[in-house]
Amino acid sequence: MEHNINKEVFFCSTASRYFKEQLSGTAANSEVFILLEHCNPFPEKVMEAHFDKEWLRSIQRLAKSYKGKVLLIRNNKTNFKDCKISFVDCNACRYFTIETAIENTPSVQLADYIADPRTAWQTDPFFVICTNGKKDKCCAKFGFPVYKFFESFNADVNVWECSHVGGDRFAANAVAMPFGIYYGHVAVEDVGHIMVRTLLRKIYKNKFRGLSRRSFYEQAIECHLREHLQNYDIDFEIHTHLLYHEGDTYKVDVTTSNNGHYIMELLKERISYPHRLTCKSQKQEDLSKFKLTRLEAI
Repeated sequence: MEHNINKEVFFCSTASRYFKEQLSGTAANSEVFILLEHCNPFPEKVMEAHFDKEWLRSIQRLAKSYKGKVLLIRNNKTNFKDCKISFVDCNACRYFTIETAIENTPSVQLADYIADPRTAWQTDPFFVICTNGKKDKCCAKFGFPVYKFFESFNADVNVWECSHVGGDRFAANAVAMPFGIYYGHVAVEDVGHIMVRTLLRKIYKNKFRGLSRRSFYEQAIECHLREHLQNYDIDFEIHTHLLYHEGDTYKVDVTTSNNGHYIMELLKERISYPHRLTCKSQKQEDLSKFKLTRLEAI
């Protein structure tokens, strides 16, 4: 029997790093996250998780109604008896968690807790790191070592493995909650920087993909403006008003939480990409990026 020991194994994240793909403006769009603790290995799709299917469908509908995403999570304290269910509001940067026995999850009416004024909301930061190899092998290959480094770095900060957060080729992907700050191409040497800066309410700019609550277009505006101002405070907010859009050209009025006022112009570019976008893709696709062409303080 002959073995082809020279067979090439493609890793989409390695290809993206080699291409030096721009990370800014690539965060998956989610205004909320619903996190379900899941002891078993993560399936490729959330609906294949070991929960009551009708209840799981209701959770998916609830997430969709809030323009959100459902993630499966686990860590070294996860067991087969208990289940934590968290609702993360990235707009308000807060979350609450319900703890229940796994057999009681179908009776949890999460929407009732969201509306209840007695619900105890929290703001302490925590992290989720995608390790879902069923979705893309890069998520497991690059995500799991990063998760283990996060787990060992600071015992006072909660860290979870999670199912797919979006962006296979940006693995390892980490998300700082409850802010929805996406980081991509995270390596173990980045973990300390991300952890410390988050606790100081700062963004680690080197691996910053964007804020999940913003569209790709708004993320690009924010990333370009933060780079120009060298302002990476988590509490720095921007508000955009589109002045002009024709074809791939955008002109935007931007105001900031520190009383800044700017006019920005961007050009949406198509970039020829010589690799597949994911490990499972069957064909190559071009990339779209927003290039800054003008930034003027008013």
